[in-house]
Amino acid sequence: MNTRMILAAAAAAACMGCARERAGMIAFQSNRDGNFEIYTMEGTGSAQTRLTDNPSNDIAPAWSTDGTRIAFASDRDGTWDIYTMRADGSDVRQLTKGAGANTAPSWTPSGDRILFISTRDAVNGDVYAMNADGSGVARLTADSLVKDTPLMTRDGKTLIVTVNTKGRFSLGAIALPAGKLRPLTPPDHDSFAPALDPAGGEIMFVSDRDGSLQIYAMDAEGAHVRRLTTDGVDERSPAYTATPGVILVGKKGGISLLALDTGKESVLSFRGDYAPAWHTR
Repeated sequence: MNTRMILAAAAAAACMGCARERAGMIAFQSNRDGNFEIYTMEGTGSAQTRLTDNPSNDIAPAWSTDGTRIAFASDRDGTWDIYTMRADGSDVRQLTKGAGANTAPSWTPSGDRILFISTRDAVNGDVYAMNADGSGVARLTADSLVKDTPLMTRDGKTLIVTVNTKGRFSLGAIALPAGKLRPLTPPDHDSFAPALDPAGGEIMFVSDRDGSLQIYAMDAEGAHVRRLTTDGVDERSPAYTATPGVILVGKKGGISLLALDTGKESVLSFRGDYAPAWHTR
C-alpha cells in the first residue's frame, strides 16, 4: 500500500460515523515534490490530486464561489502573478502580468471578482480587485500600510486584511469604498491568516497572544475573542468547513480536521501541505 492509500485509509477511519464531514473538497499547496504546487483532496483526505506541474512555485489556492475554478499565485513567469484554473487543473489562465508582484488572491462573495495584493503602484502593496477574466482592475486601497490576505465580507462593504507594521502583524477592517483602516486586533502581538465564517459574523485567525501560534475567533468588530486550539503546537492557516464546529488547521506540514467541541483531530495529509481551502463542491 503506497503512502497516498495509507493516508486515505487513515483519514476515512478517523471520520467513520461522521458522514456530515465527508462532503466537500479541499485545495491546498504542498512542497512534497520539491517545490510548491496546488493539490486537491476530498474532505476525508482521499483522492489527493496534483493540479499544477511547474518548476516554479504555485501557492495560495482560493476556490471560486461556485467551486468551478481555483485562483492561485505563481512566480512561473518570473514575477508573482495571479492565475486561475478549472477545479481539475485544466484551462490555466494568467490574469495579471508585468505590473509589480501580485499575490494573495481571494474571490468576492458575488463570485465575479477576485481580490489580490499588488505592488504595481506602491512598494508596500495595496488591495486590488479585478474581474474573473483579469479585466477591470481597480485599486481599492491607497495608503502607507503593508497589507496581505484580503477578504471581503458577505455584504461586500468591508475588507478584512492583515497589516504588517515593521514585522508585526495585526488584523484590520477597511470600509469600502476607500475607507480608513479600523484595527481589529491590538499591535502588541502577531495576528494574521484571517478566515471568514461562511455563515457570517465571525473571523477566525492565528495569533501568538498566549505564547505559541494558536487559532482564535472574534466577531466582526474584533470583540468576544475566544481561543479555539489549546494543544501548544504552532497552528497556522485555519479554514472553515461546511460542518459547523469543524475547521481545517495546518501545522507541521500537515492538514487536519478539528472538531472544536471534542478536540478530536483527524489528520488528512502530512507531506509538506499548507494553506487549505474548503469548498462544498
